[in-house]
Amino acid sequence: MSRAADSYGTGYVLTTIARSAEGDYRWTRRPGPHRGGALRTPDPAVLDAARMAARGRVGLTLPERADATGMTYRTGQARSIAAMLLGPRSGESDADIARITADTFVETGAALARLHTVPLPRADLPSPDGLLRLLSWLQDGLGPGAAPDLHRHATEMLGRDRMATVAAWCVPATEAPHALLHGGPSMGILLPLTPDMDGGLLTGENLAAGPPESDVGWIIGELVELGASIRRFGTRRDFDFDMFIGRVLEGYTAALDLAAVGRTAALRFLTHLHDFAAYMKWHDVLVEYLKLVADVIDAAGAGQLLPSPGEVVRS
Repeated sequence: MSRAADSYGTGYVLTTIARSAEGDYRWTRRPGPHRGGALRTPDPAVLDAARMAARGRVGLTLPERADATGMTYRTGQARSIAAMLLGPRSGESDADIARITADTFVETGAALARLHTVPLPRADLPSPDGLLRLLSWLQDGLGPGAAPDLHRHATEMLGRDRMATVAAWCVPATEAPHALLHGGPSMGILLPLTPDMDGGLLTGENLAAGPPESDVGWIIGELVELGASIRRFGTRRDFDFDMFIGRVLEGYTAALDLAAVGRTAALRFLTHLHDFAAYMKWHDVLVEYLKLVADVIDAAGAGQLLPSPGEVVRS
């Protein structure tokens, strides 16, 4: 028997975290009401391939059950890095959170690097869902909720040239080497590495194929967005998000095209704006965020969004 520890979601995905009788936690993720379909059930052969890279200080936490209603992951924790950054627990300082988060990101970079070395188990794995979702919206301007409203504002504020540029970035170059990808690494499904417990990255529903820079840029894009929003709007809890970006790159010891990582980071930022409008609600602050994402797109297009290779500290 399980009892709920937390439950939250959007029109795209619903998450329930429940404590089991054994004392661990089950994270169950189900499609939201406006997703337009079920979560993609991972092929057993693809899960077996991912399992080859699963072990690490931040491990790849694979689903223990997948069915028509969702996917369940068994973990030792009930809080993600995203939740940790939103607010401390009693007795937890910002310095504690910064240290845990930095350590987690180093090992997350290492986890993605491990996954990307696994041979592709199938030739027909799809591109990451987020990039396909964003490309569809960029091309036709349609979608649930306020997605069409956001598209009208984006066309006006970003301009058609930027919109065409980011649409082109959504399509991986055919000559680029493809790897087995997580497909959507996010702070909301990243469990912290603490002094007494290994971290984990929930992995399964988004497994895909594409250039390694896609995974690395996706999670770095969340950090780019947070850093940009703090500089624009301010906050009482200001973490060093540029340092966190450096820790991801430090942990990913294989070669990366940092300009390509930056382009995907910009796509992640814009995808988050799309998803908020489409699966939550319209809010006028999205217009201000479009101004921020315009600057991020320009920096990424110039190859200047992320540090140069010489500036990345590697262990």
